[in-house]
Amino acid sequence: MKDVRFSRLKSFFVTVLLGAGAVALRAAPPEERPLVFPLPQEIERVGEDFPLTEDAAILVPEHPAAEDLDLARFLTAELSDRYQVAVPVKRAARLPADGPVIVMGSIDNRLVRQYCREDGIAVDAATPGPEGYVLHVSAQRIVIAGSDDRGAFYGLQSLRQLIYRTADGLRVRGVRIRDWPHKKFRGIRLYLPGRENLTFFRRFLRNFMALYKYNKVIIEVNAAMRLDRHPELNAGWIDFANSLNYTRRSRARGPGMQAQDSAHHDTADGRVLEKKEVASLVDYARSLYIDVIPEIPTLTHSYYLLTRHRELAEIPNAEWPDTYCTRHPKTYDLVFDVF
Repeated sequence: MKDVRFSRLKSFFVTVLLGAGAVALRAAPPEERPLVFPLPQEIERVGEDFPLTEDAAILVPEHPAAEDLDLARFLTAELSDRYQVAVPVKRAARLPADGPVIVMGSIDNRLVRQYCREDGIAVDAATPGPEGYVLHVSAQRIVIAGSDDRGAFYGLQSLRQLIYRTADGLRVRGVRIRDWPHKKFRGIRLYLPGRENLTFFRRFLRNFMALYKYNKVIIEVNAAMRLDRHPELNAGWIDFANSLNYTRRSRARGPGMQAQDSAHHDTADGRVLEKKEVASLVDYARSLYIDVIPEIPTLTHSYYLLTRHRELAEIPNAEWPDTYCTRHPKTYDLVFDVF
């Protein structure tokens, strides 16, 4: 059953990728592919590319903010782990006259402010605006100036997409970008992953959702997280998932053999995660500026509530009841206690 659960999870993520258009982008001829996706509000190809070698340095102020260090560590890890290029992080009081250097941060970063002041670039909380950034890449400098910390982070995600490999090593395409979101809410809906897929889920958050600047993930939970006051729901959830997996079904049948609501029993691969595992996943998403919205099904798709509480079901004699009775006095005691 392990292989079946993993196959379903993998198929779901492929569907997400198709829906987002990433596959279509890769299939397009190189000359038709955007340099950055989603396409920035303003982008111009300019000058020479930046040679990304170990002679470069990522500069942070002498007394860097935690957000500045987070950006520097993110890029250092990306270059080391993906490209095996070690670019050091150094502290500086001022931007040097020449490079090669990389500077990233919000407009609160003094090195970023110096660059914007000297080059006459307008960046503040209102320009380009919330989650907005400016990214300039030349032969000697890469500068990301965010209107806020989220904007600086999204500028880094655009930078990740501009890196390419040549026979002579890594380079970053020379560009001038001014960007802000097309939409405030940019989200994907997913199931809570199973324990064996937590590492894969984290990679998906970092290398797809963050890379393409999604800022919301809706995660369906059901009874797939430990419910301390309702262990019967966790136990019933595993019974329910086993029943459907062992009979190779995607949904249960009602008393008249009618198809009921889809089961969503793939949530956490039909098993239960501990609260600390879910909390760790939420913390990691937040570190990528992705807000987690938990989804707890109510009324319909409520199998997880009713596996051990048939007395609350609209149709108690169903194989696996999917809808609770809205008029039962104890229904909402259970629903709100789970919330």
